[in-house]
Amino acid sequence: MEITDTKKRALLGSVWTLFGYGGAQVLRLGSNLVLAHLLFPSAFGVMALVTVFMQGLQMFSEVGIGPSIIQNSRGDEKEFLDTAWTIQILRGFALWIFSCLLAWPASIFFGRNDPAGRDLLYILPVVGFTSVLGGFNSTAVFSLNRHLRIASITWLELIPQAISVLGMIVWAMIWPSVWAMVSGWLIYSLVRLPLSHWLNRPLKNCIAWDRDCARELLHFGKWIFLGTIVAFLSGSLDRILMGKLLTLDELGVYSIALTFARVGVEVSTRLSHTVLFPVLAKSQHDPATLVGQSIQARGLILLVGGAIVNGFAIFSPVFFALLYDSRYAGAGAIAQWLSIVVWSSILLSSMERVPLALGHPRALFVSNLISIFGYALALPLYHLAGLPGFIIGISSGLILAHLVLLAWIPLRRNAMFTQSLRFTLVYGLYAGICIYALREPSAHLSSLEKICSPLVCTFIPCAIAARLAFQRLKAKL
Repeated sequence: MEITDTKKRALLGSVWTLFGYGGAQVLRLGSNLVLAHLLFPSAFGVMALVTVFMQGLQMFSEVGIGPSIIQNSRGDEKEFLDTAWTIQILRGFALWIFSCLLAWPASIFFGRNDPAGRDLLYILPVVGFTSVLGGFNSTAVFSLNRHLRIASITWLELIPQAISVLGMIVWAMIWPSVWAMVSGWLIYSLVRLPLSHWLNRPLKNCIAWDRDCARELLHFGKWIFLGTIVAFLSGSLDRILMGKLLTLDELGVYSIALTFARVGVEVSTRLSHTVLFPVLAKSQHDPATLVGQSIQARGLILLVGGAIVNGFAIFSPVFFALLYDSRYAGAGAIAQWLSIVVWSSILLSSMERVPLALGHPRALFVSNLISIFGYALALPLYHLAGLPGFIIGISSGLILAHLVLLAWIPLRRNAMFTQSLRFTLVYGLYAGICIYALREPSAHLSSLEKICSPLVCTFIPCAIAARLAFQRLKAKL
């Protein structure tokens, strides 16, 4: 009975996760389009750099607290939660101080390549303060995830995002500058903080310190902490390097292309973190069951994520040509190349929850460390083949990390490798054929036909994936 109930909550959680992510992408798409017309490419370039630092701060501020609460048998005890909250607050303040110290050298480093980079001196401390606000977020964020109450988590993400998008657009209309985008970070954090505590009622987090709880949290989290440092570098080093190799206008175009190209990996990562990991954590003492569940769930994640990646790879040139002005020309072609990195990331992220659920967080540290190897190839390949060479170099590191991570899976490694290879061949072959066929539309085609052709090619894998996913979910129910 308990297993059936867990499966049903996991399936319902998958639906809510996709709904929440779909809503978030609608908000992101709408705000991105509006801001692209109100602002200028260099503003997106500056914020791409700020986002890199913010992602690092947000990852560091967790210090494994979320996975610890979800995975630990004491995850529902008040003293455990209050100790975790106290550690989270301390980390938030430390990271804000670090962002202030980082602002001056960052502004000098990127300002030499483009004068707009000097704004980092003022923007980083302001945006970095959101780590302090995030440190005071209620532990309900993780407790809800532990019990697969994904609906509440979905609203916790959507409501602050909707309000922050509205704030950014209003600010940009009144004062069109990069500070309009900065305001979005602050508004999001200010709205999410009280909302997280409202969801935790009638319980309240308090400042507390239990030595045993702290020891368990920090012991589990030490590899998470090291892993997030390496994950930050492996996932964000491209924009740091691009910020030095390109102008901030060019980086802005690159970051916009990356925003939309990464939709597939963000869907798969969210499903893995919010639904798959809590389910697997309940089977941590039964590796055979855990691996079997992960292979089934991963198949669904690769199915959906791959269809989304295919869609952006095929349709992105038309998408950017229709909805963006000439300042963002080239983003479509960049998004096509970035789909290779995105798919490599999906293969890796959809598998990394397995060793973590088994209590081996060191595996994430090792795999992320290996993925950085790709940047050793990316720089020389950039000088040989430009941006495509840079992207291929990054992808090679992710594929190598995927192979290394297989060593941490105790059973059915061949089945998981075959699963990765099968999806890669099917989606890669289909996308390659479509992109080749659509690369030079015939002069005899009308404008509508030039739009419909890639749209149909995009719709086919998405429709098939949706149908198969629905059948699988219906069979499990």
